[in-house]
Order: sequence, then C-alpha cells, then structure tokens
Amino acid sequence: MPRRPWRIAAAYFVLLIASQIVDWFIPKSAPPTDLRFVSVHTVDHGGLQPSTIRLAYRDSAPDSSQVPILLVHGSPGSSEVLQKLAELLAPRFRVIVPDLPGFGASTRDLPDYSFRAHGEYLIELLDALHVPKAQLIGFSMGGGVVLSVAHLAPGRVAAIVMLSGLGVQEHELTGNYGVNHFLHGAQLAALWLLRNGFPHFGLYRKLPYTVEYAQIFYASDQRPLRAILEQYRGPMLIIHGIHDRNVPIAAAREHHRLVPQSEVLELNDNHFMAFTHPSVFVDPLVNFLGRTR
Repeated sequence: MPRRPWRIAAAYFVLLIASQIVDWFIPKSAPPTDLRFVSVHTVDHGGLQPSTIRLAYRDSAPDSSQVPILLVHGSPGSSEVLQKLAELLAPRFRVIVPDLPGFGASTRDLPDYSFRAHGEYLIELLDALHVPKAQLIGFSMGGGVVLSVAHLAPGRVAAIVMLSGLGVQEHELTGNYGVNHFLHGAQLAALWLLRNGFPHFGLYRKLPYTVEYAQIFYASDQRPLRAILEQYRGPMLIIHGIHDRNVPIAAAREHHRLVPQSEVLELNDNHFMAFTHPSVFVDPLVNFLGRTR
C-alpha cells in the first residue's frame, strides 16, 4: 500500500531540519594566515550605512609607498584563485588582492551585491589602507567592478587591466538585459532552494556555485558599463583569450573600440588562463604596469 503523501512530506521535513542542524554545527574553517582584515561601511544601493562588514585581503608589501595593483577576482572566486598571478607580480609591485564581500573570508550576507556596491567597497578599502591611487586589474566579473570604481572615483585609478573581463551588455549571455536578468534570477532561485530547501547536510558548502555567486549577477546591470568605457580616458590593457566561452572575444574587441587609447592582447587561450597559467601573459602585463603607475 503506498505511503500517504503527508508521511512523505513529514519525513522530508525531518530530513531538512536535521540537515540544517548538521550544517549549523559544522565548524567554519580558519582563514588563511596571510589574510588581513578591515572593517568597512555596508553599502546599500548607493549609500554607506552605519553598520560595517569585514573585508579580507592580501597585501604583498603593506609598508610600500608605491602605487599598488588592486587585483580583483571574478565570481565565483576569492583572492586565492589569483595567487599565482599575484606571486608573479609581487617581486616588482605591491599587490593587494581582496576577497570581495560575499566571497572568501569576507562577510557573506550583504544588502547589495551589485558591481557598483563592490566598487564602493574597493574604494573604502583604498581609504582604509591610505592608498590615494591604484592600478586596477579586473578578472572576469571583476571587470565590471573595476569599471565601477573608475566611474565612482576616476581620480583613484592610475590604469585598468581588463583580464578576460566582462563589460558591455550586448556580449553577455543572450545580449538582452531582460532575458539575462530572468535567467540570473532563475539561477539564484535554484541555488537558494538547494541551500535552504534540500537536505544537503553541509555538502552545499563544497559547491563552487553559491547563492552569493548568483546574487552578484542578478543584482548587477551591465548596461551602464558601455558609457563608462566610452568615458574612460586613462591607460587600459585588454588581455583576452580567443577561445573564451564565458566572455567572448567579441566583448574584448568592442571594449577596445570603445576605449581607443587601450592596448589589446589576444591569446590562443580560454577564460581561465588568469589562474591556471598566468605566465603566458605576465611579461606584457608587467611592461604595461611599469609604464603606467
């Protein structure tokens, strides 16, 4: 005789509660010893709030007075994914690599996950470190964040490197904001349900794709990035793989067209060269950074 639906529902509910309890008591891993932390004001849709969050970062030369590099990861990710590149740059430059809020060891729960909010957080980080100006490298989604910094505080930007960086809306997924926003919303809903409505017993934490990852794409609007690129007058280097399936090479070529003073380096590579084998582009990158700091 088949079980009654209410018994199945009750059993599922018990499993779900047990899963949440187990997940709650799983000890949080200690942050890496080389991470530093600052408290910055919470950003909520363009406004700084009295409350604060924790922002984690790595700094290769905290006592240096030179113009530093601010190396910004994508989503999903953290400062760890760009450690190989940071280590290649550190002998010649001060390299600051944050865990963007929502990722790594930084505060995860935020009221606003947009590119613009993350740009505000990076400006707060520069303020906390008494850094008046920096060279910005944005990898993947980090491209939208560094462009937001250039828009919000152009005087703080010495140069920009778009490293497999996203930008104009027309070359993201379908190219249509409304359709993309719907797809990002569906992804966010699915991940939220997986985290909160499925008895995963802590295994959710091992997934690279999290609610926070989905939040940043759902909350961000790439349409203003075209105008930001058009208005940018500083040095820019665009590094992109011609086999990039995440951000197509057409996006990099359009960014180069919109920023006529930019330099472009196309490589026979994919989206993930920044953390799998950054040595393939480090020499031209070092050359550019040395000329523009």
